[in-house]
Amino acid sequence: MNLRRVRELCLVAAFTVVLFLGLSNLGVLLDWVRAAMSLLMPFLIGVVVAFILNRVMIWLEKRVLCRLVQGDSPKVQKRRRGLALLSTYLLLLVAILVVVCIVAPQLTTSVMTLARNMNGYLDSLSQLGAWMAQELVLPDEIYQRLTEWFSQAAAWLMQFLVDFIPRMLGTLLSVSGSIVTFVIGLVVAAHILLNKEQLLGQARRLCRAFLPRKAVASLSITGRIAVEAFGNYLSGQLLDAAIVGVCSVVGLSVLGFPYAMLIGVVMGITNIIPFYGPFIGAVPGVLLLLMVEPIRALWYIVFVVVLQQIDGNIIAPKIIGGSVGLPPLWVLFAVTVGGGIWGVPGMVFGTPLFAVIYRLLGRATRAREERQRLRRAH
Repeated sequence: MNLRRVRELCLVAAFTVVLFLGLSNLGVLLDWVRAAMSLLMPFLIGVVVAFILNRVMIWLEKRVLCRLVQGDSPKVQKRRRGLALLSTYLLLLVAILVVVCIVAPQLTTSVMTLARNMNGYLDSLSQLGAWMAQELVLPDEIYQRLTEWFSQAAAWLMQFLVDFIPRMLGTLLSVSGSIVTFVIGLVVAAHILLNKEQLLGQARRLCRAFLPRKAVASLSITGRIAVEAFGNYLSGQLLDAAIVGVCSVVGLSVLGFPYAMLIGVVMGITNIIPFYGPFIGAVPGVLLLLMVEPIRALWYIVFVVVLQQIDGNIIAPKIIGGSVGLPPLWVLFAVTVGGGIWGVPGMVFGTPLFAVIYRLLGRATRAREERQRLRRAH
């Protein structure tokens, strides 16, 4: 038995022992993971924020500031990068102020108004059901089922809207931990964005020093694909969702729809979820308008269809493009499986994660087919 074979057996035995110990002490291991995540939370927030803001900063640096700050010397490039980072953070600050000072108060007012008027809306819904039963000559059994469905839908809608803002704020607070943690995350993101080339160079040197050459090549390819998929997807999807939300609020307000801010914000937030997001976001609006002004619910469906067509054919291709690199069938698969495993976060992050797996499997398949072709040729 040669030395290489002995080394492989030792590695397999060591992995087996570590796996057994880990599964035997799973509770302790999960506590360690939670403690590590809590300790590293500012850096994790910084990495996520850097991913989201990187595309905006690159656009400002290469499309806007390159005309204002001209030159290719390292000093000029450093100054341009600093101005791009400052401009990106100013845009982020403006977005946060708009949400805190304009959107959040109007959302709270809309939910409180809806809660006060809910009994009247339920009466209108009952009258609508009675009118449908009379005009359509529905059997008593179908009428009762329709009335029960309307009541359940109204209760679900009220529960959804009452919990919507607190749950959203609770999710943000649970992710960020505290204002201090979030601010530290913003500082970490600024350092990452300002020195991203240097950090990547240090990571490459570290890998070359301690890993085999083949492992370094594989890790480099995987890292590049993951950065491209997650970075482009997160920034593009959030920007697309923000545009859909703004267009929804403006369009519904201009057309005179009640609760335009509330319905538009729900549409924008749910649009972050690929494929299912527009349908999920449209349901609360339809139910709400069905209680307030039933005829408006039909026009709202038309509005959603038109807006989603514009978003799917014009806005999203220009913002997101083909950065994910997944066919529609596999996007549906990734969202469904990710949502089934991790809930809403899985629906959001399942697509870029599966895109990385899809591209790596594609590369491995092509390489294996090429080796088989060469073997057959010889």
